[in-house]
Amino acid sequence: MTHRFAGAAALAAALGIFAAAPSRAQIGDKFVWSQLRIGPDWDPYPGVHAEILKFVVDTTSVLVIPERRTLSPTDPELFGSPFVLLSGKQPPAPLNTEEIGRLRDYLTSGGFLWIEDSSGLPGSPFDAWVRKTLKTVLPDADLKPLAKDHVLFKTFFLIRRPGGRVLVPGGVEGADWAGKTVVVYSRNDLIGAWARDPLGNFLFACVPGGEAQRLEAKKLTLNIVMYALTGSYKADAVHQPFILQKMGAGGP
Repeated sequence: MTHRFAGAAALAAALGIFAAAPSRAQIGDKFVWSQLRIGPDWDPYPGVHAEILKFVVDTTSVLVIPERRTLSPTDPELFGSPFVLLSGKQPPAPLNTEEIGRLRDYLTSGGFLWIEDSSGLPGSPFDAWVRKTLKTVLPDADLKPLAKDHVLFKTFFLIRRPGGRVLVPGGVEGADWAGKTVVVYSRNDLIGAWARDPLGNFLFACVPGGEAQRLEAKKLTLNIVMYALTGSYKADAVHQPFILQKMGAGGP
């Protein structure tokens, strides 16, 4: 069976203009944060999704469901989730043939996967697992550093520098399919930059750039969400004068 996403509905959701019959990316007209359960270390920062979704609501016109959706690679709801996060610090077990096939079908049918290495280590065991796994899931789509002019870096905020809890060289990469980046792989522990203790204090310092680096992590996180919803929307020529104006004015 071939699965297709309703791209128009996803774009409408990102802009706050909701179609009468939105895709299953939403519940009603609301975006659902979806996260893959792969391995025992799939949720290194429980509760951070709530912080991120609050930022999405405060900053954009996207409506959200506060509860996240957790999925296995073989869950039927995977194909109703055009944004899915896979995070970890340690490498999971190798995926089986069915899991690999389902992820391949998902990504080649319009899905988007954000992979986050939360270890913050260059050349980590999780990084090695990601690269080996993606070679089997998308053998014809290599991970490559995203160019500075990639639409991801201007989907909402104009990103000029990477953010995260740490800065790993080459920290943002992507894999393309049919002219679209369907996998974004970040290695700076973006999610760790959001993590707070029960009193609301940030759990970790962002090194070496401090709070300015944390802000860039938040901006990049939002851009990843918006890119999953809108694809190449902000690459359209009609938006270029606005983008150039913001760049010239030193906007965010």
